[in-house]
Amino acid sequence: MSQALRYPELSEDLKARGFGAMMRIFGPGAIIASVTIGSGETVFASRGGAVFGYALLWCFVGGGLMKFVQVYTAARYMTLTGEHPIERWAYLPGPKGWIVWLLAIMTVLCFPLWLSGLPKMLGGLVVWIIGTEGQAVWGDDRVWGTAFALLAIAITMVQSYGALEKVQTLVVSVLLLSILTAAAAAQPDWLAVFMGMIIPTMPAYESWIALKYPAIAGRSAWLELGTYLGAIGGGSQDYFGYIGMLREKAWGLMGRSRSAGSEGVSIASDGENVSLGKQWLRAPLIDSAVSFGCVVIFTIAFMILGAAVLRPEQIVPDDTQLLSVQANFLVLLHPALLYLYQFGVFTAFFGTIMAAYELYVRTTHECFRPISQKVRSMSVGSLRPWVVAYCGLGGIAIMWSGGNPVQIVTPAAIFGGVLTCGMWCLLMVWTDRTFLPKPLRMGMGLLILNLASGLFLTAWGVRGAIDFIMG
Repeated sequence: MSQALRYPELSEDLKARGFGAMMRIFGPGAIIASVTIGSGETVFASRGGAVFGYALLWCFVGGGLMKFVQVYTAARYMTLTGEHPIERWAYLPGPKGWIVWLLAIMTVLCFPLWLSGLPKMLGGLVVWIIGTEGQAVWGDDRVWGTAFALLAIAITMVQSYGALEKVQTLVVSVLLLSILTAAAAAQPDWLAVFMGMIIPTMPAYESWIALKYPAIAGRSAWLELGTYLGAIGGGSQDYFGYIGMLREKAWGLMGRSRSAGSEGVSIASDGENVSLGKQWLRAPLIDSAVSFGCVVIFTIAFMILGAAVLRPEQIVPDDTQLLSVQANFLVLLHPALLYLYQFGVFTAFFGTIMAAYELYVRTTHECFRPISQKVRSMSVGSLRPWVVAYCGLGGIAIMWSGGNPVQIVTPAAIFGGVLTCGMWCLLMVWTDRTFLPKPLRMGMGLLILNLASGLFLTAWGVRGAIDFIMG
C-alpha cells in the first residue's frame, strides 16, 4: 500500500476572498462557457423560444444545472485525488475497461459532427453579413466554413493554453453584457418566464410550425428537445477535456499523485487533512459554477428573446437562417446594434470552433489513457496533430456531403450531450462511493442531484436515440 497522501497548503488565490480572487480562480470554465455559446445558446435556445415560447425554460435551466452537477462532481473528484475519474471507470465490474471503450468511442465519433455543423453555421453567418447569398463561390456557406475550419486548425497548432483561456474569458464577458441588455429591453411576459422555469411541460408543435417549417414539424418533439438539451452547456466531448485541463491549475492533489491501480489513491483521513481537502474544493466549485452560471444566464436570455421577438412574428432560426434572424434581438434597440450583433456572434462562434479543437485533443488523450498504453505514454502535444487532422478533415468532409447544420449535429447532441452525460453522472456516484474516504465523499444533497441528473439524462438520451434511429 502506498503512503497516504496529504494536501498542500492553499494557494494565495484560494486564501483570498472577494470578486477579484474568484475571477483569478475562474479559467478553464471560461472555455466550456464559450464553446457552448456559439451553438447552444445563440442557435438552439433562441430556436426553442421561437418554437415553444417560454414553456421549455424548465428544460434549459434544468439541463444547465444537471450538467453543472456532472462537471463539478468530476472536478471535485480530481481535486481530491489528482486522478481523472475516467481512470477509475476502467475498474467498473465486467470486462476490463468496457465502459471506457464505450464512452470513448461515442465521444470521439461526435467530434467531426460538431466541427462540421459549427463551421457551416459560421459560414452561413458570413454570407449573410457580406450579402453574397446566391453567388456560386462566396455565397456558399461550405466555402467559408472550410476556410474557418482551416484557420482554427492553424491557430490550434501554435497557440498556448493561457492565450486561449484569456481570449475566451473576454468573449464570454462582452457577449453576456450585450445579450442581457437586449433581453431586458424586449419586455417579456415575466410571469410566463417564471412559470416556464418551474413547471415542467412537454409542449407540442403549433399549427403554424407545420405550415411554415414542415422540416421542424416532421422531427419528433423528443428529438428536437433532446437536441436542445444536448447542445446547451456542451457535452461529454467537451467535459472530458475540461477535466483534463484542470491539471494545469494544480488544485489539491492534481499533479501530486500517481496511477494507483485498482485500489485508487490513498489519502490521509485525519481531520486536518480532510479539512484542507474540502477547502481546496472551493476552486473547482467556483470555476464550474461561474461557467455554468454564464451558460444558464445566456440560455434564459436567448430563449426569452426567441419567445418575445421571433415567436410573435412566426420566425424560427432554421436552415440557412440559423443566425441571421436573431439580429432582431439588438436591432430593436437601435439599428446600429446590428454590427455589434454580427461582431459578437462571429467572435463567439469562431471562439467556439477554436476552443473545440483544443478541447477535443484533451478529451481524446483523457478517454484513451486508461485503456491504451500507447496513448498514456504520449504527450498532449504529440497527439494534437492526429486529433486535429481527424476532426478537421472529417468535419470538412461531412460539411461538403450535404445536410443542414441542425441535422448534422443532432446525433452528436443526443449521444454526446445527453446520453453519455447521464451515464457519467451515474458513474460518478459509483466512483465517489468506491474510491473516496468516507469524510470526503459527496454529501446527500449532491448525491441525490447526481442520481436524478443521471437518470433523467440517460432516459432522455435513450428516447432521443430511438427516435433518431427510427426516424
